[in-house]
Amino acid sequence: WAESGLAAVASALKKFYVTKIRGFDPERMVAATVLYVGTAEAIAAQRSIVETVAREHGGMAADEANGRRGYELTFMIAYIRDLALQHWYLGESFETSVPWPRVVELCTAVRNRIDSTAAALGLPQRPFVSARVTQVYDSGACVYFYFAFFYKGVSDPVAKFVAVEHAARAEILARGGSLSHHHGVGKHRLEFMPRAQSAAANAALAAVKDALDPTNVFGAGNWVTRPQAPVALSCKL
Repeated sequence: WAESGLAAVASALKKFYVTKIRGFDPERMVAATVLYVGTAEAIAAQRSIVETVAREHGGMAADEANGRRGYELTFMIAYIRDLALQHWYLGESFETSVPWPRVVELCTAVRNRIDSTAAALGLPQRPFVSARVTQVYDSGACVYFYFAFFYKGVSDPVAKFVAVEHAARAEILARGGSLSHHHGVGKHRLEFMPRAQSAAANAALAAVKDALDPTNVFGAGNWVTRPQAPVALSCKL
């Protein structure tokens, strides 16, 4: 008990320091998890640079425990989704990469598109939508979206879910985002390929597929270059 009591006191003191002394608003503050790679000397140099930049912009360094907990949360998301299903919430994630000047614009536009599509479909409540930058590059960032809606009493909720997600994907492409950052295309996003790449690029992919797999052994329907029986997909909640 004494150990847990001390931990609670320490946590309260940290919260007081961050919110009252440093003036961070819990409703508006954000956290960034940074992974350093290299020798001890290289990591020390990298950390010094990052913390200097953070201070210049009103930020502060935190300990690694919160970063580790944040990373561990990524392993729990699938379980949170399954728990939400039991309480009539249907949700999933999707991602994209986008140039830096368009990150905020894209996030706002996708959120608005999800809201308007959900309203047009007659969903009973406004969907939950969140967006966060998960990877950063010199030219842009990966943006990860989560969205969910309350589906109790909704007819054919899976079809409505697909409609909302596809509308969000169309908005992403319209705002300069990529079809996918790392989730891939598969069957779910196949219809967007003509918009994401030129006819020449798609023909080049088809030619590679024909050359490496002339008998269509890997004919799962994610990328087909010859007639194939349609793959029936169905799901019931």
